[in-house]
Amino acid sequence: MQYLGLLIFIGLLFSMGVVQSLANMYINPAYARADYRSMAARIAADNHQNAGIILNAPNQWEVFTYYHDQGAPVYPMPFSGMKREQIQEELAVIAEQHERLYVVYWGDGQQDPERIVESWLDENTYKATSDWSQDVRFVVYAVPSAPATQMAIPVALNFGETISLQGYTLANNELSSGDILQLTLFWETDSPLEQRYKVFLHLLDETGQLVAQRDSEPGGTLKPTNTWRPNETIIDNHGILVPSDLPTGSYTLTLGLYDIADPNTRLLIQTEND
Repeated sequence: MQYLGLLIFIGLLFSMGVVQSLANMYINPAYARADYRSMAARIAADNHQNAGIILNAPNQWEVFTYYHDQGAPVYPMPFSGMKREQIQEELAVIAEQHERLYVVYWGDGQQDPERIVESWLDENTYKATSDWSQDVRFVVYAVPSAPATQMAIPVALNFGETISLQGYTLANNELSSGDILQLTLFWETDSPLEQRYKVFLHLLDETGQLVAQRDSEPGGTLKPTNTWRPNETIIDNHGILVPSDLPTGSYTLTLGLYDIADPNTRLLIQTEND
């Protein structure tokens, strides 16, 4: 009877452990996992005809492909033993085959501490959206036919006392719903900056209503303004995902800079009369 009582007690402990594990899985946010199902569903809903998917950590393969089992090809980046140049070459090959890339970032600190993948993509493509799901980041990029290295439209606008927007290149003035607007900005500063500023892009309809926007530090967050060197040209790519339900019409794109610590503090454009 003592053995039976011990077995019953162990059985109760085991049952309580199972119940607690299930409760943690479904209720406790500390145990929540990244929503790979939603990421795969988002890619399927976009149904882009020439998309690719990059996993910056190969050990995401099993869980991601469980939900994404057909459609856009998946590229797990094999970092082990690869040099920077090899990673960049592989990214170039992948990008050459696609017009849109979905990237699932996980474990950057261990997997890609130098942010080689993200740096290359930010310099050669246009980041349109970036969303977190627990410790995983889901990012959408537009791949241009060729990166913009020269400004198409010079403007020489001064933001605040030291920052100048020298010009910009807009890849295409005519877009369809679901497309990604591709804009390259060319910045300079005439003195070192202590403040970090974000670039905001607002797409407005004919009534001035905001229909889409993108806020980001320059260089997809990897070229913050407090790292700019005086008189260096900062090439800064930005993408805006055009809403899939946006009606045909004329739209205006506006931009500005604001203090990352205080979004209500925007840099004023200086004019000759100021």
